[in-house]
Amino acid sequence: MEYATRTYYRKEDLPELPDTRFYHCASFFDWYGNISYYRPLMIVAFDADNRPLAAMSALIMRINRFLYGSAFKRCYVSQIPAYFDESVSQSEVFEALLGGLLKEVGNKVFFIEYRNLGNAIFGYKAFRENHFYSVKWINIRNSLRRKTGAWNQLSRTRKNQINKAKRKGATAEELTTTEMLPEIYLLIEKAKKWKISNRFPPYRYFENFFNRYVQNGKGKIILTRFQDKIIGGAIIGFEGKNAYCLYYWGKNKTYKLLNPSVFSIWAAMEIASKSGYERFDFMDSGFLNENAGKPRFLLQFGGIQKATRRWYRINWQWLNFFANKIYD
Repeated sequence: MEYATRTYYRKEDLPELPDTRFYHCASFFDWYGNISYYRPLMIVAFDADNRPLAAMSALIMRINRFLYGSAFKRCYVSQIPAYFDESVSQSEVFEALLGGLLKEVGNKVFFIEYRNLGNAIFGYKAFRENHFYSVKWINIRNSLRRKTGAWNQLSRTRKNQINKAKRKGATAEELTTTEMLPEIYLLIEKAKKWKISNRFPPYRYFENFFNRYVQNGKGKIILTRFQDKIIGGAIIGFEGKNAYCLYYWGKNKTYKLLNPSVFSIWAAMEIASKSGYERFDFMDSGFLNENAGKPRFLLQFGGIQKATRRWYRINWQWLNFFANKIYD
């Protein structure tokens, strides 16, 4: 069965859509809108009766605010699309959505990256037919409803670090106003190691998230304090029974004995658990079989790792051909 797709660049033009997925919803435009080098869009699939069946949000991003050519633009998509009709074939609808995305951005960006699927086989046929290549990643997710409790899932090292931070006076709190956002923004910028390929978001990105998500109960910004100073934090988003860890950071060199990043993640997990969420998802966390770095760090919080993939397509045909040969 064939499905029609339409592309929308403005929230006001969207048909009425259920809010079922964290990324693939109308609020996506509120979060990424009004930023000069971000351009959010949404592909919506319709049936013969013009009923929306699924939606997929994407973000076109310039790597440099002063360069406008397609060679300096990337397109990013996160999560499995939002489906509104369980009776249709998800794989067929996804083929239509992916085809609509390629038709829309194929000549506008250098490459497309699809990430945070949490499933190694989802969309495999559609990606292959459209000449995407994949890199194997792992997804790490904690269950917050185990009988053992979230605390008992932690490794002994993590428990000792958190208890030590508590004894020394570290506390966690939720951000409730925008007054401290500029300070928090600078802290994250200094703490995270950003690359040209994954540039640091602008201040408005965090301001939009607070105004559109935190204020509407769809997310929280957690802060770690020590002696009245902010030394770490975490940003989490909510969808159904899931809490997604979008960012975490800490002044780990300055406050090495307090392990601010560890304490911030634990505080976010504890707040999510008390708020009734059943899963704490770190999403794509590192390359498959990577036994060091971020995956090893996150697994010590007691989560379970699951194989997944990130899919890429370079829109210069000869480069994409060689990439497919190398990675697959």
